[in-house]
Amino acid sequence: MKNKTTLTLPSPLKGEETKTKDLLLEIYVEEIPASYIEPALEQMRNFAVKNFTDLGLDFGAVNTYATPRRLVLLIDDIAQKSKDKTIELLGPSLKAAKDENGNWTQAANGFAAKNGVKPENLSVKKGEKDDRLCFVKTVKGLATKKLLIELLPQLIKSINFPKTMIWEQSAFRFARPIRGIIALYGKNIIKFKIADVSSSNYTFGLHTTDNKKIVIKKPQEYIVKLKNRSVLVKQDERKTALRKSIEAAVKNIGAIIPDEELMQEVNYLVEYPTAVLCEFDKQYLQLPPEVLTECMKKSQKCFAVKDKKGEFTNYFIDVKNGISQYLDIVRTGYEKVVAARLADAKFFFQNDLENGLENNAEKLKGIIFNKEIGTIYEKVERIEQLASFINKQFDFGADAIDLKKAVQLSKADLVSEMVFEYPQLQGIIGKIYAQKAGEKDEVAGAISEHYMPLSASGELPKNKLAILISISDKIDSLAANFSVGLEPSGSADPFGLRRAAIGFIRMLIENFGDKDFSEVLNLSFEILPEKVTLAEIAGQARNDGKGAKVRLEQFLWQRIESMLEAEGYENSDVSAVLNAAKLAKFGSIGLLKLKLDALKAAKTKSDFSQIAEGFKRINNIISQAAKQNNTISDFIDDNLFKEDAERALFEKSKKISGDIKMLIENAKFGGVFDKVLELKPYIDNFFEKIMVMVEDENLKKNRIALLKFIKDIFSNFIDFSELR
Repeated sequence: MKNKTTLTLPSPLKGEETKTKDLLLEIYVEEIPASYIEPALEQMRNFAVKNFTDLGLDFGAVNTYATPRRLVLLIDDIAQKSKDKTIELLGPSLKAAKDENGNWTQAANGFAAKNGVKPENLSVKKGEKDDRLCFVKTVKGLATKKLLIELLPQLIKSINFPKTMIWEQSAFRFARPIRGIIALYGKNIIKFKIADVSSSNYTFGLHTTDNKKIVIKKPQEYIVKLKNRSVLVKQDERKTALRKSIEAAVKNIGAIIPDEELMQEVNYLVEYPTAVLCEFDKQYLQLPPEVLTECMKKSQKCFAVKDKKGEFTNYFIDVKNGISQYLDIVRTGYEKVVAARLADAKFFFQNDLENGLENNAEKLKGIIFNKEIGTIYEKVERIEQLASFINKQFDFGADAIDLKKAVQLSKADLVSEMVFEYPQLQGIIGKIYAQKAGEKDEVAGAISEHYMPLSASGELPKNKLAILISISDKIDSLAANFSVGLEPSGSADPFGLRRAAIGFIRMLIENFGDKDFSEVLNLSFEILPEKVTLAEIAGQARNDGKGAKVRLEQFLWQRIESMLEAEGYENSDVSAVLNAAKLAKFGSIGLLKLKLDALKAAKTKSDFSQIAEGFKRINNIISQAAKQNNTISDFIDDNLFKEDAERALFEKSKKISGDIKMLIENAKFGGVFDKVLELKPYIDNFFEKIMVMVEDENLKKNRIALLKFIKDIFSNFIDFSELR
């Protein structure tokens, strides 16, 4: 999401017959959490665009801005009234409007009276089935000022936040208490009251130093007046100022360690950023840089600093909200807070090293993964079973002893003091502790890498041990949660199963693309606690008639479909390829893109659309036969062929079936489509000369069997019926 959202639509020029005015809405509040702000701006923008459009109001650029204490909507060139609307009201049909003598019926008279006219003054609306009486009326546009009196309070009420609060008697809910509202249309105040706050034309400057009112006479002066009072309302401008201030503060030392997430958060924590260069005691440089960085980030939203050689330093940057006054006092305060947090971190680090990862691994017996599924310790045992099975089953080549050790230590840092205080360090600190304990680099690396990918598009693990642990961890979480009915619903996904599924699929494609993972899926359910599997068998987890494994498979296929469509493949092409791939369960997932690329190339050939139609006809005939309870046999009796067309199709099909099988096995999918083109004239000739659904039962069944034989040649390759 961009920091500033702007939409420009055609609008009347100032000075034309319909004059325009700008709109300013500022919601002045106590400090809103940084993560709430951009979603709120997007909602404000969308509400304004939709409702102004629906009301027939012309408008220009829509801009949204924010600081931690204000949400702002600025819209240029809003027309002073909405457009007139023409409305058609339909009445009775002409047949019902007059009787057999040509007189208006009660229905016609009633409809006319309702709209204040005589029946003869009604117009006629022609329709597909019948013509109807119609009354056309013009609804005059309303003054924008009048519309805004209702619209602006609705906009404020429409903003949703993850958490809200009540602070006054009307029980209005908002992220934080509202302390002021500017609502200006041109120079006019749009008067309304919400949360016991009346709209006005004034606001306040930087809350820490400036309590005087700032009167805004017109929207165009708002940004400049706030800037003159040490408030940078535009988030993009403020972020630029933040970067420049940081660069100036560290220019003699080096540079900050890049952290765009922190930069974005700090930008929404201040209204006027001033970077302050601070120091901590060099003794804390004994701590790992990851610990120092996370500690400073969490405690004070500070930026770690590296020197000009790229080495980590004992300097850090904190950001003051306001102009550069009293910096020595401010610096001392920042340094005291950080020093206290670093002292704690040093204590945690030393204690964790003394305890050791292996001792921590035993403590996992007391950490619940899920009350119905068991502990983290039990989950680690399942991960070990799955990882070992995958390693052996697919000859992955990881050292079995190293794999066992890496799995046992993979979650051990979850009970460390450091992770308890800084959860973001899970895996990272585990790797460091393993290295300190003298574990192999590959074992230590697996502890951090097995959490990858950290996002849907994040980097995949490269370490063999990490790949095995990561893929096993994710499929165990999926199987376990699905078994007790804790799968994602709608937009809710509290256990991150969609991300886990995408990570599992991506690693499957990357490392086991030509392997059948069906047995792995089976095993992931078989090794769950007995009470879970019994509950699933008894249908206690869900009552939709589908087992957890079936639901999980459907869930994974949906994720694969979404991933492929997101990469630009056509929906129908994806469906055609996936329908065939599902027959092979989870084998050859890594070849899906090759198939789709070959299909895309084949569709550029002139005869391809006709091929698809031919196969759709084959599918339709087979489906029709099945509905009529006809026996569909796999046996074709060539002695029953009566026409050259069916005999020729059979012989050609037999001839190319072996070629196609070999081409598919060697992933030469373009060649498969070439073979389809070879078959096309035989299919065309068959349908031109042959009637399949004849009265002779033996002949009909034989011809249906022939069509099924042709369909089956491609059944595990592509479902032609899905193509558009």
